[in-house]
Amino acid sequence: MFLQFIRHQNKAWIKLLGILLLWLSLCTLLLMHYGLNFPSALIDSVVFSLFLLLGFMLLENIFRFYLPTKSNVILVFILPFILSLIILFSGDFLIKWVIPDAFYNADFLNSIFIIRGFIILLIFTAYSLMLNFQGKLEEQAEAEEREVKMQQMAKESELYQLRQQLQPHFLFNSLNSISALVKAQPDRAREMVLQLSDFLRGTIQKEANKWIKVEEEISFLNLFTDIEKVRFGHRLQVVFKVEEGINELKLPHLMVQPLLENAIKHSLYGLTGEVSIEVDFRKKEKNLEVIITNPFDPKAGQAKGAGFGLEAVRRRLFLIFGRYDLLKTNASSQQFTVELLIPQLS
Repeated sequence: MFLQFIRHQNKAWIKLLGILLLWLSLCTLLLMHYGLNFPSALIDSVVFSLFLLLGFMLLENIFRFYLPTKSNVILVFILPFILSLIILFSGDFLIKWVIPDAFYNADFLNSIFIIRGFIILLIFTAYSLMLNFQGKLEEQAEAEEREVKMQQMAKESELYQLRQQLQPHFLFNSLNSISALVKAQPDRAREMVLQLSDFLRGTIQKEANKWIKVEEEISFLNLFTDIEKVRFGHRLQVVFKVEEGINELKLPHLMVQPLLENAIKHSLYGLTGEVSIEVDFRKKEKNLEVIITNPFDPKAGQAKGAGFGLEAVRRRLFLIFGRYDLLKTNASSQQFTVELLIPQLS
Protein backbone atom coordinates (compact mmCIF):
# COMPACT_ATOMS: atom_id res chain seq x y z
CA MET A 1 0.00 0.00 0.00
CA PHE A 2 2.79 2.40 0.97
CA LEU A 3 4.90 1.37 -2.03
CA GLN A 4 1.86 1.40 -4.34
CA PHE A 5 1.17 4.96 -3.29
CA ILE A 6 4.68 5.96 -4.38
CA ARG A 7 4.50 4.04 -7.67
CA HIS A 8 1.04 5.04 -8.87
CA GLN A 9 0.65 8.61 -7.64
CA ASN A 10 2.01 11.60 -9.55
CA LYS A 11 4.32 13.71 -7.39
CA ALA A 12 4.02 11.05 -4.68
CA TRP A 13 7.37 11.97 -3.17
CA ILE A 14 6.20 15.52 -2.55
CA LYS A 15 3.06 14.30 -0.82
CA LEU A 16 5.05 11.75 1.18
CA LEU A 17 7.58 14.37 2.23
CA GLY A 18 4.80 16.65 3.40
CA ILE A 19 3.22 13.86 5.45
CA LEU A 20 6.61 12.95 7.00
CA LEU A 21 7.34 16.56 7.95
CA LEU A 22 3.93 16.86 9.56
CA TRP A 23 4.44 13.56 11.41
CA LEU A 24 7.92 14.59 12.63
CA SER A 25 6.61 17.94 13.79
CA LEU A 26 3.80 16.35 15.78
CA CYS A 27 6.09 13.73 17.34
CA THR A 28 8.70 16.35 18.26
CA LEU A 29 6.13 18.67 19.82
CA LEU A 30 4.59 15.77 21.76
CA LEU A 31 7.96 14.70 23.19
CA MET A 32 8.80 18.31 24.08
CA HIS A 33 5.43 18.65 25.77
CA TYR A 34 6.36 15.78 28.11
CA GLY A 35 9.69 17.35 29.04
CA LEU A 36 12.24 16.28 26.41
CA ASN A 37 14.46 19.04 25.04
CA PHE A 38 14.23 20.00 21.37
CA PRO A 39 17.42 18.31 20.02
CA SER A 40 16.60 15.03 21.74
CA ALA A 41 12.94 15.18 20.71
CA LEU A 42 13.87 15.85 17.06
CA ILE A 43 16.48 13.08 16.91
CA ASP A 44 14.12 10.63 18.62
CA SER A 45 11.31 11.47 16.17
CA VAL A 46 13.57 11.15 13.11
CA VAL A 47 15.09 7.83 14.20
CA PHE A 48 11.83 6.07 15.06
CA SER A 49 10.00 7.54 12.05
CA LEU A 50 12.66 6.12 9.73
CA PHE A 51 12.40 2.76 11.46
CA LEU A 52 8.61 2.87 11.06
CA LEU A 53 8.97 3.55 7.33
CA LEU A 54 11.39 0.66 6.97
CA GLY A 55 8.97 -1.55 8.89
CA PHE A 56 6.07 -0.54 6.62
CA MET A 57 8.07 -1.35 3.49
CA LEU A 58 9.24 -4.67 4.94
CA LEU A 59 5.71 -5.73 5.88
CA GLU A 60 4.36 -4.68 2.50
CA ASN A 61 6.99 -6.71 0.64
CA ILE A 62 6.30 -9.74 2.83
CA PHE A 63 2.53 -9.66 2.33
CA ARG A 64 2.83 -8.88 -1.36
CA PHE A 65 4.52 -12.22 -2.03
CA TYR A 66 2.98 -14.26 0.77
CA LEU A 67 -0.51 -14.04 2.26
CA PRO A 68 -1.13 -16.14 5.38
CA THR A 69 -3.83 -18.78 5.07
CA LYS A 70 -6.36 -19.75 7.73
CA SER A 71 -3.98 -22.33 9.15
CA ASN A 72 -1.20 -19.81 9.77
CA VAL A 73 -3.10 -16.55 10.15
CA ILE A 74 -1.22 -16.06 13.44
CA LEU A 75 1.66 -14.75 11.31
CA VAL A 76 -0.33 -11.55 10.82
CA PHE A 77 0.29 -10.89 14.54
CA ILE A 78 3.66 -12.59 15.04
CA LEU A 79 5.47 -10.66 12.29
CA PRO A 80 4.44 -7.22 13.65
CA PHE A 81 5.41 -8.34 17.18
CA ILE A 82 8.91 -9.47 16.12
CA LEU A 83 9.39 -6.37 13.98
CA SER A 84 8.26 -4.11 16.83
CA LEU A 85 10.81 -5.65 19.21
CA ILE A 86 13.62 -5.25 16.68
CA ILE A 87 12.75 -1.63 15.97
CA LEU A 88 12.19 -0.77 19.63
CA PHE A 89 15.60 -2.01 20.82
CA SER A 90 17.45 -0.89 17.68
CA GLY A 91 15.94 2.58 17.88
CA ASP A 92 16.65 2.89 21.61
CA PHE A 93 20.27 1.83 21.07
CA LEU A 94 20.72 4.25 18.17
CA ILE A 95 19.23 7.17 20.10
CA LYS A 96 21.57 6.59 23.05
CA TRP A 97 24.47 6.47 20.62
CA VAL A 98 23.45 9.56 18.60
CA ILE A 99 22.16 11.97 21.26
CA PRO A 100 24.99 13.76 23.09
CA ASP A 101 25.24 13.14 26.82
CA ALA A 102 24.47 16.79 27.51
CA PHE A 103 21.00 16.43 25.94
CA TYR A 104 20.29 12.81 26.82
CA ASN A 105 17.42 12.32 29.27
CA ALA A 106 17.72 8.68 30.27
CA ASP A 107 14.92 8.73 32.84
CA PHE A 108 12.36 10.06 30.37
CA LEU A 109 13.36 7.74 27.53
CA ASN A 110 13.31 4.72 29.86
CA SER A 111 9.87 5.71 31.15
CA ILE A 112 8.35 5.73 27.65
CA PHE A 113 10.17 2.58 26.47
CA ILE A 114 7.27 0.20 27.09
CA ILE A 115 4.64 2.70 25.93
CA ARG A 116 6.60 3.33 22.74
CA GLY A 117 6.87 -0.41 22.09
CA PHE A 118 3.14 -0.88 22.59
CA ILE A 119 2.35 1.96 20.17
CA ILE A 120 4.73 0.55 17.53
CA LEU A 121 3.15 -2.89 17.95
CA LEU A 122 -0.34 -1.45 17.49
CA ILE A 123 0.71 0.47 14.37
CA PHE A 124 2.41 -2.53 12.75
CA THR A 125 -0.41 -4.92 13.68
CA ALA A 126 -3.01 -2.57 12.20
CA TYR A 127 -0.92 -2.16 9.04
CA SER A 128 -0.45 -5.94 8.75
CA LEU A 129 -4.18 -6.55 9.09
CA MET A 130 -4.86 -3.88 6.47
CA LEU A 131 -2.30 -5.37 4.07
CA ASN A 132 -3.70 -8.86 4.61
CA PHE A 133 -7.26 -7.64 4.03
CA GLN A 134 -6.21 -5.77 0.89
CA GLY A 135 -4.36 -8.84 -0.38
CA LYS A 136 -7.44 -11.03 0.16
CA LEU A 137 -9.58 -8.51 -1.71
CA GLU A 138 -7.12 -8.45 -4.61
CA GLU A 139 -7.00 -12.26 -4.71
CA GLN A 140 -10.80 -12.38 -4.70
CA ALA A 141 -10.98 -9.76 -7.46
CA GLU A 142 -8.44 -11.69 -9.55
CA ALA A 143 -10.35 -14.93 -9.01
CA GLU A 144 -13.61 -13.27 -10.04
CA GLU A 145 -11.91 -11.77 -13.09
CA ARG A 146 -10.56 -15.19 -14.09
CA GLU A 147 -14.02 -16.68 -13.57
CA VAL A 148 -15.60 -13.99 -15.74
CA LYS A 149 -12.99 -14.55 -18.46
CA MET A 150 -13.54 -18.31 -18.33
CA GLN A 151 -17.30 -17.86 -18.55
CA GLN A 152 -16.87 -15.43 -21.43
CA MET A 153 -14.58 -17.86 -23.25
CA ALA A 154 -17.06 -20.69 -22.66
CA LYS A 155 -19.91 -18.48 -23.88
CA GLU A 156 -18.02 -17.45 -27.02
CA SER A 157 -17.06 -21.06 -27.64
CA GLU A 158 -20.68 -22.21 -27.36
CA LEU A 159 -21.88 -19.35 -29.59
CA TYR A 160 -19.29 -20.33 -32.17
CA GLN A 161 -20.32 -23.97 -31.92
CA LEU A 162 -23.98 -23.06 -32.38
CA ARG A 163 -23.18 -21.09 -35.52
CA GLN A 164 -21.05 -23.93 -36.85
CA GLN A 165 -23.97 -26.29 -36.30
CA LEU A 166 -26.37 -23.97 -38.12
CA GLN A 167 -24.14 -23.31 -41.13
CA PRO A 168 -23.62 -26.94 -42.25
CA HIS A 169 -27.31 -27.59 -41.64
CA PHE A 170 -28.21 -25.01 -44.28
CA LEU A 171 -25.17 -25.79 -46.44
CA PHE A 172 -25.98 -29.49 -46.78
CA ASN A 173 -29.52 -28.72 -47.89
CA SER A 174 -28.26 -26.25 -50.49
CA LEU A 175 -25.62 -28.64 -51.83
CA ASN A 176 -28.21 -31.40 -52.14
CA SER A 177 -30.40 -29.06 -54.17
CA ILE A 178 -27.47 -28.04 -56.38
CA SER A 179 -26.64 -31.70 -56.94
CA ALA A 180 -30.22 -32.35 -58.03
CA LEU A 181 -30.18 -29.39 -60.44
CA VAL A 182 -26.78 -29.99 -62.07
CA LYS A 183 -28.05 -32.38 -64.76
CA ALA A 184 -31.62 -31.23 -65.16
CA GLN A 185 -31.15 -27.44 -64.90
CA PRO A 186 -27.44 -26.53 -65.03
CA ASP A 187 -28.14 -22.78 -65.35
CA ARG A 188 -30.19 -22.74 -62.16
CA ALA A 189 -27.55 -24.86 -60.44
CA ARG A 190 -24.87 -22.33 -61.46
CA GLU A 191 -27.05 -19.47 -60.21
CA MET A 192 -27.55 -21.22 -56.89
CA VAL A 193 -23.79 -21.82 -56.50
CA LEU A 194 -23.11 -18.11 -57.00
CA GLN A 195 -25.80 -17.12 -54.53
CA LEU A 196 -24.55 -19.64 -52.00
CA SER A 197 -21.02 -18.32 -52.46
CA ASP A 198 -22.15 -14.74 -51.82
CA PHE A 199 -24.10 -15.79 -48.75
CA LEU A 200 -21.27 -17.80 -47.19
CA ARG A 201 -18.72 -15.10 -47.99
CA GLY A 202 -20.85 -12.58 -46.15
CA THR A 203 -21.24 -14.80 -43.11
CA ILE A 204 -17.49 -15.39 -42.86
CA GLN A 205 -16.63 -11.70 -43.28
CA LYS A 206 -19.13 -10.71 -40.61
CA GLU A 207 -17.97 -13.29 -38.07
CA ALA A 208 -15.97 -10.76 -36.04
CA ASN A 209 -18.63 -8.06 -36.32
CA LYS A 210 -21.38 -9.77 -34.35
CA TRP A 211 -23.88 -6.90 -34.39
CA ILE A 212 -25.18 -5.51 -37.69
CA LYS A 213 -27.91 -3.11 -38.79
CA VAL A 214 -31.36 -4.29 -39.81
CA GLU A 215 -30.78 -3.50 -43.48
CA GLU A 216 -27.62 -5.65 -43.51
CA GLU A 217 -29.45 -8.57 -41.92
CA ILE A 218 -32.25 -8.25 -44.48
CA SER A 219 -29.74 -8.32 -47.34
CA PHE A 220 -28.44 -11.68 -46.06
CA LEU A 221 -31.99 -12.92 -45.63
CA ASN A 222 -32.72 -11.97 -49.24
CA LEU A 223 -29.72 -13.99 -50.38
CA PHE A 224 -30.88 -16.92 -48.28
CA THR A 225 -34.42 -16.59 -49.66
CA ASP A 226 -33.15 -16.53 -53.25
CA ILE A 227 -31.26 -19.77 -52.62
CA GLU A 228 -34.35 -21.38 -51.10
CA LYS A 229 -36.46 -20.21 -54.04
CA VAL A 230 -34.12 -22.06 -56.38
CA ARG A 231 -34.80 -25.17 -54.30
CA PHE A 232 -38.57 -24.80 -54.03
CA GLY A 233 -39.40 -22.71 -57.10
CA HIS A 234 -42.67 -20.79 -57.33
CA ARG A 235 -44.06 -22.48 -54.21
CA LEU A 236 -42.11 -20.21 -51.87
CA GLN A 237 -42.81 -16.51 -51.37
CA VAL A 238 -41.15 -14.49 -48.59
CA VAL A 239 -42.35 -10.95 -47.85
CA PHE A 240 -40.19 -8.60 -45.77
CA LYS A 241 -41.92 -5.74 -43.97
CA VAL A 242 -39.70 -3.08 -42.43
CA GLU A 243 -41.08 -0.29 -40.28
CA GLU A 244 -39.73 3.16 -41.14
CA GLY A 245 -36.92 4.53 -39.00
CA ILE A 246 -35.56 1.23 -37.67
CA ASN A 247 -32.64 0.67 -40.03
CA GLU A 248 -30.26 2.01 -37.39
CA LEU A 249 -31.34 -0.67 -34.92
CA LYS A 250 -28.94 -3.59 -34.62
CA LEU A 251 -29.09 -7.31 -33.96
CA PRO A 252 -26.64 -10.22 -33.73
CA HIS A 253 -25.60 -11.36 -37.19
CA LEU A 254 -27.71 -14.17 -38.71
CA MET A 255 -30.09 -14.29 -35.76
CA VAL A 256 -33.17 -14.35 -37.99
CA GLN A 257 -31.96 -16.75 -40.71
CA PRO A 258 -32.40 -19.98 -38.66
CA LEU A 259 -35.92 -18.85 -37.76
CA LEU A 260 -36.76 -18.17 -41.40
CA GLU A 261 -35.33 -21.55 -42.39
CA ASN A 262 -37.47 -23.17 -39.71
CA ALA A 263 -40.54 -21.31 -41.03
CA ILE A 264 -39.86 -22.56 -44.56
CA LYS A 265 -39.67 -26.15 -43.32
CA HIS A 266 -42.90 -25.81 -41.34
CA SER A 267 -44.68 -24.25 -44.30
CA LEU A 268 -43.61 -26.61 -47.07
CA TYR A 269 -43.81 -29.84 -45.09
CA GLY A 270 -47.22 -31.41 -45.58
CA LEU A 271 -48.64 -28.45 -47.55
CA THR A 272 -49.24 -28.19 -51.26
CA GLY A 273 -49.42 -25.14 -53.44
CA GLU A 274 -47.81 -21.75 -52.89
CA VAL A 275 -46.65 -20.71 -49.45
CA SER A 276 -46.25 -17.12 -48.30
CA ILE A 277 -44.10 -16.24 -45.27
CA GLU A 278 -44.02 -12.79 -43.67
CA VAL A 279 -40.99 -11.39 -41.86
CA ASP A 280 -41.92 -8.20 -40.05
CA PHE A 281 -39.22 -5.93 -38.58
CA ARG A 282 -40.59 -3.31 -36.19
CA LYS A 283 -39.61 -1.19 -33.21
CA LYS A 284 -41.06 -2.11 -29.83
CA GLU A 285 -40.33 0.63 -27.34
CA LYS A 286 -36.55 0.97 -27.71
CA ASN A 287 -35.97 -2.60 -28.84
CA LEU A 288 -36.14 -4.43 -32.15
CA GLU A 289 -38.94 -6.93 -32.68
CA VAL A 290 -39.01 -9.46 -35.51
CA ILE A 291 -42.21 -11.40 -36.16
CA ILE A 292 -42.15 -14.35 -38.57
CA THR A 293 -45.49 -15.74 -39.67
CA ASN A 294 -45.93 -18.83 -41.82
CA PRO A 295 -48.82 -21.18 -42.72
CA PHE A 296 -48.88 -24.31 -40.64
CA ASP A 297 -50.76 -27.60 -40.69
CA PRO A 298 -50.47 -29.34 -37.29
CA LYS A 299 -51.96 -32.54 -38.72
CA ALA A 300 -49.04 -32.91 -41.12
CA GLY A 301 -46.57 -33.39 -38.27
CA GLN A 302 -43.15 -31.86 -37.97
CA ALA A 303 -40.49 -31.77 -40.65
CA LYS A 304 -37.27 -33.63 -39.98
CA GLY A 305 -34.81 -31.27 -38.29
CA ALA A 306 -37.44 -28.62 -37.63
CA GLY A 307 -37.14 -27.07 -34.20
CA PHE A 308 -33.35 -27.18 -34.04
CA GLY A 309 -33.15 -23.60 -35.31
CA LEU A 310 -35.55 -22.39 -32.62
CA GLU A 311 -33.61 -24.04 -29.82
CA ALA A 312 -30.28 -22.82 -31.20
CA VAL A 313 -31.55 -19.23 -31.40
CA ARG A 314 -33.08 -19.46 -27.92
CA ARG A 315 -29.77 -20.70 -26.51
CA ARG A 316 -27.84 -18.04 -28.39
CA LEU A 317 -30.12 -15.33 -26.99
CA PHE A 318 -29.52 -16.60 -23.48
CA LEU A 319 -25.75 -16.59 -23.96
CA ILE A 320 -25.83 -13.01 -25.24
CA PHE A 321 -28.51 -11.45 -23.03
CA GLY A 322 -28.94 -13.94 -20.18
CA ARG A 323 -32.69 -14.20 -20.85
CA TYR A 324 -35.01 -16.98 -22.04
CA ASP A 325 -38.06 -14.77 -22.66
CA LEU A 326 -36.84 -13.10 -25.87
CA LEU A 327 -38.15 -15.80 -28.24
CA LYS A 328 -41.82 -16.78 -28.21
CA THR A 329 -43.81 -19.07 -30.49
CA ASN A 330 -47.51 -19.41 -31.07
CA ALA A 331 -49.13 -22.17 -33.13
CA SER A 332 -52.75 -21.96 -34.24
CA SER A 333 -54.72 -24.26 -36.49
CA GLN A 334 -53.43 -22.60 -39.67
CA GLN A 335 -50.57 -20.31 -38.66
CA PHE A 336 -47.26 -20.49 -36.81
CA THR A 337 -45.79 -17.29 -35.41
CA VAL A 338 -42.35 -16.61 -33.97
CA GLU A 339 -41.75 -13.40 -32.02
CA LEU A 340 -38.14 -12.38 -31.53
CA LEU A 341 -37.19 -9.44 -29.31
CA ILE A 342 -33.68 -7.97 -29.55
CA PRO A 343 -32.74 -5.57 -26.72
CA GLN A 344 -30.57 -2.73 -27.99
CA LEU A 345 -27.19 -2.35 -26.34
CA SER A 346 -26.63 1.19 -25.11
